[in-house]
Amino acid sequence: MAKKFEKIGENLEVKNIVIHQLLKDAGNRLVNPKAADNLLTIGEKEKTFLGNLDKSYHKKSSPIYGIFAEENPKFRDCLIDYINGDCQFYDFSINVMNHYKIVLENTVAATGGYMIICEYRNIITSNDLLLILMINNKEGFVIDEKSLTLDNIKNLDLSKVDVACLINLTEWVNIENNLPSERKTYLSFVKGMKEVSYYFMSFIDVDNKNTSTESTKRLITAIEAYADIEQWDRNTKINKKNKVFTYCHDCIDNKKEILLSTISSILNPDNPEHFQDFATEEAYRVSEIISGDKVRMKFLKTITYSDKEFKIEFDTKLILDNTIVLDGSGNKLTIKNISPILRDKIKELSNKNA
Repeated sequence: MAKKFEKIGENLEVKNIVIHQLLKDAGNRLVNPKAADNLLTIGEKEKTFLGNLDKSYHKKSSPIYGIFAEENPKFRDCLIDYINGDCQFYDFSINVMNHYKIVLENTVAATGGYMIICEYRNIITSNDLLLILMINNKEGFVIDEKSLTLDNIKNLDLSKVDVACLINLTEWVNIENNLPSERKTYLSFVKGMKEVSYYFMSFIDVDNKNTSTESTKRLITAIEAYADIEQWDRNTKINKKNKVFTYCHDCIDNKKEILLSTISSILNPDNPEHFQDFATEEAYRVSEIISGDKVRMKFLKTITYSDKEFKIEFDTKLILDNTIVLDGSGNKLTIKNISPILRDKIKELSNKNA
């Protein structure tokens, strides 16, 4: 029987935590770094802190998934040095802080804050993890600004964090060495008070820098274009889009990766790679691993309503592009760009009743 964990964080083996500070205001390039003197001493406060963060992180519904790219491998190189034992965790954290300092200096719009780096192991899954998060601490709690230690940790969750990145070190090693793995990615990003910024993803050097909203929008655009090329009739199109929606929705709910290859086989089971090749072209640039936006995914659905007097059916994308607009009172539905045939039929009836 699996061990039951009663306390928050009891399922985690906390190895290292460190807090550094990088002060920067949006609109300038000046960054003032302040490195911690040493790692935090791991006690109950630190275990509870990380337990709350880990729990909150895995509750987020729309993470961005990815792997390391080859554009700016500085962070990955620092991590490799640490994993290989070429440096201690504290030295690794200093190298990471200095790397992020350069990224901030090159990004005028970026803001600084506190960088918290945590290394731990999930006892249940046997996965080694590295969590990196930025927090602004404007409310003056969570972090003691002088000592760079944890202060008040009550009610801490990701709403008080700017952005966070979780690296599954175990999956990273497995994937890099072509060992059996349940996933194709080992990096994930979630937003707290801010959207996951391009510069933060560039700092980690993830291959997929699209937000979940942008990633989902590209997928839907590609599906619509593919349906036109394949000349699906309306029922076929609705059926296939509903299947894709169900698959994506289940992946998001169960914290699984949305795979373009699976969607491709759903849309064209006779030629399962056809849509994948189509969607990855320059015009659509859909990623192999899609970060799903649960709200945006609803645009794959079709809205149908009928009563005794009329029936209406339309794709939800028409709401997205403002072809169909519901007014502020919620009692008036406007349909734009109607076909000439429909327009003429309505005019004809209107003239007869004049």
